Amino acid sequence: MARRAVRIQSLARADAILGFLAGAPRAGRRLRDIAAVSGLAPSTAATLLKSLEALGQVERVAATGYYRLGRRMLDLGRAFARQADLLELGRPGIVRLCQATGETVNLLVPSATAMIVAESLKGDVTLKTSPLKGAGLPLTGTASGKCYQAFISGELNRALAKVAVFARPTARTVEDIAHLDRAFAQIRRLGYATEEDEFQPGVIAVAAPILDRDGRILGTLSIHGPSHRFTVRRAARRGGLLKQEACHISAALP
Repeated sequence: MARRAVRIQSLARADAILGFLAGAPRAGRRLRDIAAVSGLAPSTAATLLKSLEALGQVERVAATGYYRLGRRMLDLGRAFARQADLLELGRPGIVRLCQATGETVNLLVPSATAMIVAESLKGDVTLKTSPLKGAGLPLTGTASGKCYQAFISGELNRALAKVAVFARPTARTVEDIAHLDRAFAQIRRLGYATEEDEFQPGVIAVAAPILDRDGRILGTLSIHGPSHRFTVRRAARRGGLLKQEACHISAALP
């Protein structure tokens, strides 16, 4: 399969390992075989496997020390299978939000290390696809990234901190762990997250989680606009609308 150049080498290496394990027998693969096939030194392969194991994407069989795909990969596969439904179920709400606010509305889904814009529309009467569609947004500095982090487990958050690509797009992007923990608690209490000049200067956004029946986050709905028009106060008011539309999608999920 032809691939674009991967700038982050560790992600390409991890992908090679996961691809090899995808064809493994139930018993798993030995470390030395994983290293050989992926072209890595055993120590490098072991380090990557430990990070993937912390994320739940790989598991180590205690009795043999072999490695195989972890439960997290099954969850991601199921989430991928639901994404088409999520998009279909989400589009009416996206259109309603566009018409109600006149701003850009997005539906994002999590990848292993970023938030992917699955749909993005802008406008009120005439709706157009925005340039954001298909883009990957960082977990830091974005309302959707913060919303996702607030609704996943602390264990997964700690694992993400080891392997995810965290950007600091502006001087206002918050990185302090204690501050973020307080922010995540507030996001869970309010049911939505906001950003102000954290991803792009002069842009304000608000995002609400789309949760499945077990309370796991599948994606986010977000609205963003220029701060001279889409103020922090207005974004907070739109948080209620976002929560309502996200709940409609969640209720319709199988």
